[in-house]
Amino acid sequence: MSDKTIAKKRSSNIELLRIICTLMVISLHMLNPAVIGGIKYAKASGSVPAHFATNMLFCFSITAVDIFILISGYFMINSYKRKIGKAINLIFVCAAYSVIKYVVSTLWAGNPIKTDSFIYSFFPKSYYVFLYCTLYIISPYINRIVSSMDKQAYRRMLIVFFVLFSLWPTVIDCYRLQTGRNISEVFTIARDGNGSGFTIINFIFVYLIGGYLKKFPITFKKKNAKYFELLIALGCCLINCMLTMFFPKINGTGGILGYETVFVVIQAVAMFDFFTKIDIGSSSFINFVAKSSFGIFLLHTTVIRMMGKFVNIPSMFKGGFISSMMCYFILLIGSLLISAAFDIIAHLVMTPVSKWWSKTKLFSFDPSKEDKP
Repeated sequence: MSDKTIAKKRSSNIELLRIICTLMVISLHMLNPAVIGGIKYAKASGSVPAHFATNMLFCFSITAVDIFILISGYFMINSYKRKIGKAINLIFVCAAYSVIKYVVSTLWAGNPIKTDSFIYSFFPKSYYVFLYCTLYIISPYINRIVSSMDKQAYRRMLIVFFVLFSLWPTVIDCYRLQTGRNISEVFTIARDGNGSGFTIINFIFVYLIGGYLKKFPITFKKKNAKYFELLIALGCCLINCMLTMFFPKINGTGGILGYETVFVVIQAVAMFDFFTKIDIGSSSFINFVAKSSFGIFLLHTTVIRMMGKFVNIPSMFKGGFISSMMCYFILLIGSLLISAAFDIIAHLVMTPVSKWWSKTKLFSFDPSKEDKP
């Protein structure tokens, strides 16, 4: 079997996971009380099934970002060269979509385009993009460090990172949120908190886990034992759901459910490792759909808000279990299809620019300079 065939089979598994994670991101922002607010409205309805279902979906979906980084670590850990232009190109695409979102959403709302707001829209606004680009640029140096580690040393490092950057932050956040006491002196990630995982520290930690799973795959004696990982992921999801429901102060907006939280990290790792072990062969359809993941990530919240002109989101989520689930799937599928269609069109328009850009010296500049010694 050729290397290309192996790569295609492997990529379809991971590309399917990318699509699932894209759906999870849409779900996460749709339900987040700080964004669209599905959970908030479902809870206000007084329906326990609606509140539980939306909260469970939120807790399942919050692992998406960690899984995306795990994928990066898994495929990039053995690479020692980077083209800085790729990172710049990612920021450029983010900026282009930012302008498009502003223009479309403003015209959709029937408002005039203001010069200052239009200029401001050129600044790409995505924490994920900037943190990912940072990780992408520094990853060759991280890879060189771990390349000399054996399995035992690598595992010990991950245990230390887990305790410092996942377990301890989770414990401190639980205490802080339950007591209301400010204990900024004991944080291990930043002086003013743990950033709910929105930090380069968490990105590096999760990236290293992905790299470990690549270098030292987890093996099971029994063929079907891999499905136990799905049970672990579901168990972690249920624990997070119970915590957020029965301890109101531990919420999913700025509380315990950050990307660095213990059960969120474990859930992400279990789910990711399961997908590395399944074989669905090569699917051109899955690979094609997965190409729009980034565009959907950038566009979906704007699309959901635009859909709000036709779908009464607060009212449907407040209408009980059936109504809230109907609203959930309408927004999930609708935003996915609309965002994907728009992304495909945008790719056709931007492809000539990307080809020209890829020929520039800046695009080919490699900060790591040399290959692995």
